[in-house]
Amino acid sequence: MAKKALHITKGVKNAPSVNPKLRAGKRWSRSVAELAKDIIDGNLPALAQGITLVESNAVADKENARALLHALMPHTGSSFRIGVTGVPGVGKSTFLESYGSALLKSDETARVAVLAVDPSSEVSKGSILGDKTRMMELGKHERAFIRPSSSGGNLGGVAKKTREALLLCEAAGFNYIFVETVGVGQSETLVAQLVDCFLFLAMPGTGDELQGLKKGIMEMADIIAINKSEPPNTPAGERSALAIRSALQLFTNKKFDWHPPVLLTSGLTGFGFNELDTSFDRYRRHSQSKGWFDKKRKDQQEYWFEHAVRDGVFELLRKDEDWKRDYEALKAEVALGNLNPFEASAEMVKSLKGKV
Repeated sequence: MAKKALHITKGVKNAPSVNPKLRAGKRWSRSVAELAKDIIDGNLPALAQGITLVESNAVADKENARALLHALMPHTGSSFRIGVTGVPGVGKSTFLESYGSALLKSDETARVAVLAVDPSSEVSKGSILGDKTRMMELGKHERAFIRPSSSGGNLGGVAKKTREALLLCEAAGFNYIFVETVGVGQSETLVAQLVDCFLFLAMPGTGDELQGLKKGIMEMADIIAINKSEPPNTPAGERSALAIRSALQLFTNKKFDWHPPVLLTSGLTGFGFNELDTSFDRYRRHSQSKGWFDKKRKDQQEYWFEHAVRDGVFELLRKDEDWKRDYEALKAEVALGNLNPFEASAEMVKSLKGKV
């Protein structure tokens, strides 16, 4: 069933055009300009509505989403973006609720947003989206915002529109934004293109502390925390930390002259949070002083530009009936085993020559 458009009216100077048919509907009565102003003013219902808009697949909503992002971009970029991942069962949600609450208590200027991504079912294509229920206390705080999203089958540990949601949270004034990934531990590739700092959570005493730390994760992790290390689990946590530090000597990415600290923490009790605060602060100061904090963000901007172009080109091609027919025919041949995927894709690309 096609999704309904969110009925937002035009109202942003120099913004992309908005479908005039979207004027004042039952679901929405404000303009894009009014929605943008409410988001900038820190209105949380407006922020939630804005994220719903950018996540929508309706054609009219996409036009309005571009207009909204255009209006909000000058107000983005001032937050500290932190990606959080870890093996299943490591306690990411409990950790984030506890650490986020501690951060809000210790810093009256802090505003914390959590973008939590749930894996989608390959059968039903749905998600439970239960992270908000697991962070109920944090969610009640007036300076906190929690938004669960479905991964939609998207690889890389994040949802398709997580970047847009992050930008909207920045425009709303949130200065700490945590992106909680699906937690598969081995395919968190896209989150590194979203955040300033990548936190990996591991568990002590399981005998497989290094299992989640594949080489790719090791190269991306900026800080590693052995969660659930509160007494009496501290000795086990120290043994796990020692094993991980030894492994990091072989695999650490030396590009930015940063050696990831391995800390002991507990989302249950707050154990080790002071050390984590210090590590976040040291990482931020170090990266900014070296100049690669800004460089990383510029590289991310280029990455998402290329990513958007690829998605846009493919979407445009799928609207061409001749191309779509050839595409579906070749896909069927691949499924039957008559063509291998590489040969079929080469044929598909070849058919574009002279047309693009």
